[in-house]
Amino acid sequence: MMKMNGILLTTCLVLVAFCSSGYTLRCYHCENSPVLCKTNSTCLPNEDTCLQMRFGKLRTSSCWKNSQCSVNEIAEFFQLDNFDFFCCQHDLCNGSAMTGVNKAAFSIASVMTVLWMLL
Repeated sequence: MMKMNGILLTTCLVLVAFCSSGYTLRCYHCENSPVLCKTNSTCLPNEDTCLQMRFGKLRTSSCWKNSQCSVNEIAEFFQLDNFDFFCCQHDLCNGSAMTGVNKAAFSIASVMTVLWMLL
């Protein structure tokens, strides 16, 4: 029984690790919109992150590079000095309001809880 649980856990971890490989990321894409974005696009191969940025009552959502997902990089690119932002790395993850809770982290925690209960 213990060996079966170990195999199940390993299989689940491998599936989670590889479920996003093999396709291009899709992100919402709108500039300076007062409402949540409904338009999406396929990112370029070198864009591995979705960005949502809020400044005042306007939002910008787009594809982005994870290596440039920092306050300094974003401020320099958009020429802004007072904004909130978040980056995420799964399809259409930049479409919701900024809540401070990362959906990917919540999903991983849910999977780990289920696995814990099975063991």
